[in-house]
Amino acid sequence: MELNKMKTLIIACFLCSTAGSLKSQTLTKYWVRFKDKNSSPYSIGLPNAYLSQRSINRRAAQNIGINITDLPVNQSYINQVNATGAQVFQRSKWMNAAIVIITNTVQLTAINSLTCVLNTAPVGRYIQSSPDVNMKPTPNSLKTSDTYLAGYNYGPSLTQVSQIGADCMHNLGFRGQNMVIAVIDAGFNQADVNPVFDSLRNEGRLLGTRDYVQGNTSVYEDYLHGANCLSLMAGNTPGQLIGTGPKASYWLLRSEEAATERIIEECNWVVAAEFADSVGADITTTSLGYTTFDIASQNHTYSDLNGRTAVASIAATMASRKGMFVLNAAGNEGGGSWNYVGVPADADSICTVGAVNGSGVHSGFSSVGPTSDGRIKPDLSSMGEGTYVCNPGFSFSSGNGTSYATPVLAGAVACLWQANPTRTNMEILNALKATASKSASPDNSYGWGIPNMCAAHNLLNGTNVGVNEFTHIVGLKLFPNPAKNDINFTLEEKPENVQLTDVLGKEIGFILTEKLSDNYTIQFPDHMAKGLYFLKIKNSTGTINSKFIKE
Repeated sequence: MELNKMKTLIIACFLCSTAGSLKSQTLTKYWVRFKDKNSSPYSIGLPNAYLSQRSINRRAAQNIGINITDLPVNQSYINQVNATGAQVFQRSKWMNAAIVIITNTVQLTAINSLTCVLNTAPVGRYIQSSPDVNMKPTPNSLKTSDTYLAGYNYGPSLTQVSQIGADCMHNLGFRGQNMVIAVIDAGFNQADVNPVFDSLRNEGRLLGTRDYVQGNTSVYEDYLHGANCLSLMAGNTPGQLIGTGPKASYWLLRSEEAATERIIEECNWVVAAEFADSVGADITTTSLGYTTFDIASQNHTYSDLNGRTAVASIAATMASRKGMFVLNAAGNEGGGSWNYVGVPADADSICTVGAVNGSGVHSGFSSVGPTSDGRIKPDLSSMGEGTYVCNPGFSFSSGNGTSYATPVLAGAVACLWQANPTRTNMEILNALKATASKSASPDNSYGWGIPNMCAAHNLLNGTNVGVNEFTHIVGLKLFPNPAKNDINFTLEEKPENVQLTDVLGKEIGFILTEKLSDNYTIQFPDHMAKGLYFLKIKNSTGTINSKFIKE
């Protein structure tokens, strides 16, 4: 089932608000922001104290430094808050804040009087934590490990997998091995026993769980939405459903209370994203969004959709800048009163995912852009209409929603990044955009279009590695770029062979004419589609590779 509601959190987490009145002994959660991280026992130079080695390695591989936002919230500030009789429930180092359970106005007044506190804002009612259940995975008697060595038997899931070229990556041997995906959702009902996840559990690739709603690690009794989404990546039942990242490893993180519209849930998402970063996740995927809320005064407005207003959007951009590939569903408000993408889908530097059907046509329910500051959204589109998923109880069905389009793409991204481990998250995203179906003419329905994993893989493995840079090679001048009907090149030494190919490696026929002694024109065939192309020119000095865009 698609999680249809799009939730809202105005930037209350950043606003000074009046305390209001708390009824005696009412348990209420507040977002408490601190002024600084002075006198911290932690050091930027010693990150192993608060980041896993995998997280440190991910940053180092992308030349990303550790900074003050990585330092944990000052423990002395936490102690001061707890000393008022309130209870710190969660902490956010990126926002230098904490979610605090407050039971009366005396505690709130005392917290606001602390010199370390910047401001406070109410974010939700407290829900009593339930005890953890046995977290040991329970193997099922139905064995679903790979039977097909050369390729998978995708069954009804073939369309959603092949539409974005994930099957191509699988056939190359890239199935997400050693990649870590953090799934942030509303619950993962029966994922500990559902046979579709047998290989995930039996191979030790289910790395752990966290529940930021209840404050424990129990997520398997909660809502089914996250389990549905997980099946689109990690599912492995040959002949029925093969996910797009069937060999990746997963963290399951619950940030959402599906039954309510709580303002706290964006703050929960921030804390979950921070955890994903700290344990070294490569990818985060979220099929949640926020637009309106139970309290109308706290609703987002379109002007908020600039990537810099909502707390979750700020955190999503931060997660990307710490080296994770961040995917978020565009939302299902297309054609409705809201229409636009939600939060944090408006964030910069992330991959916002829209929905198409099996024929590649934009789904009417899929939220659209632009953002309020004029950026194109979504970024990419994948199959979110008629998507084949596994439900708790090991039943299969088709469903609709950008919630499904997002994990379909996320698992495939894991395979692409596995195949290109030296690339940065933004190089992976740019390669996907440059080789997607609408790369030459992106719009606010499809974004850059439907990606093709092997096309992006070929681009990333080309001689000219910069996705958005068309290099000037010594001895070669290529113009105009972009080109329409033909392209010219100058080369001091006469070419012996000229080859033109598309992003899939298919050779394109053309007419080559020599205008001057060192000036040549390539006339494109009439059927040549818009997009990215590669040019290989061979002469006595060797081979020169370049690329260009056809408009």
